[in-house]
Parts: sequence; C-alpha cells; structure tokens
Amino acid sequence: MKKILFTLLISMQGLIMAESKPKATAVKPQKKTETKAAAKTAPKKDEIKKFSTLKEAADDYAKVMQEISNYGSREMLKTINVDVDKYVSARGDQELAKKWEDTNTMLLEQFEVSVYKVNEHGNLGDVVFLIRGYNENALSKYLNDNLDKYAKIDKGKSEVEIDIEAYINLQYEYLSNISKVNIATSTVNFVKTGNEWKVVEEKAKK
Repeated sequence: MKKILFTLLISMQGLIMAESKPKATAVKPQKKTETKAAAKTAPKKDEIKKFSTLKEAADDYAKVMQEISNYGSREMLKTINVDVDKYVSARGDQELAKKWEDTNTMLLEQFEVSVYKVNEHGNLGDVVFLIRGYNENALSKYLNDNLDKYAKIDKGKSEVEIDIEAYINLQYEYLSNISKVNIATSTVNFVKTGNEWKVVEEKAKK
C-alpha cells in the first residue's frame, strides 16, 4: 500500500491544481449575423484557486489530498483479495459481506491527511502535510501470529485449508481496534500574489 501511496503523491500536486481550477464552460458558437466590428474577447485562462491566508489554503488542500489519495488507492487496487470476493459472493451471507466490504474500505481508503506545519516566508510559503494509515507490517505479523485461528496446515500433504470466514473476522476486528500511524509526509509550495495565496504551478518540462 505504501508503494501505491508514493505513486499517488508523485502525481498529486498536478491533480490538486486541476481540482482547484474552475471547470471550463462550453462556449456557444457566435451567429454569422453578428457585426464584424464586434470586439473579440480573449478566453480567460483558468485560474488556480486562491486563499486569503496560507492556513486556509493548507486546510483546503489537506481535504483534497485525502480525497485524491483514497480515491486513487481504491481505483488502482479495487479489492484486497479477489478470491475472498468470490467466496463472500457465493456465501450470500449479508453480515459477512458487510464485514468484508468494511475491511476493504478500511484498507483501500485508509489515508488521513492533516496539516503538520505551515511555513510562511514573506510572499513564499510551504505546507507540510502528514499522512496517516495502518501499519500493514504489523497487520501481516498479527495474521501470521494467529494463523492457527483461520488455517489448518497438513504438513504431511503440504496443504493449507483456510477458513475464510474466520480470516475475515480476525482481520476486521484487528482493523476496527487498532490506531493508525504516521506513514508519510508531503510538502506543497505556495506563493502570495497581492493579498492571496495559491499553489505554485510546476512548469511543464519540454
């Protein structure tokens, strides 16, 4: 999941700038009957969203970053385990299906983004965002340490029989009762123009 997060962070600033720009409205073609003398108005360039204070900008961007991170994670992975999806669907147990869906949501949409530090230096500034999520190494260790609760190992036949319902319940209970940890930080640069703050646009590489 961390690899997914880092991939999202790399592309996040561009996505944030796209989110902050107003959507373009369709321009209706002018009728030919209009006079030629009418002055042509140049189309306005999309403007990046501006804020009265850097703190206000930081709070707004934290919300956007959290939405982008969780949406991107869900879209890239879709599910934790396709085989478990098939089992749950075949069982037709609504309570089990709800637990599995909640487990998917807790892991695939686990990121919490908050403002860690706001640095203002005259007309320039930057905001450090703190990203929290689950310690997935600890989750893996927990599942391995409790393997006997959902798996039967036949060493003679080298076979493992998994009780998927027990596996779902074990993972669900763990995630429902464990606290999230700090997993990454991300810094976004801002600039003050006039009396308003906006994110620094990265120039496209030629």
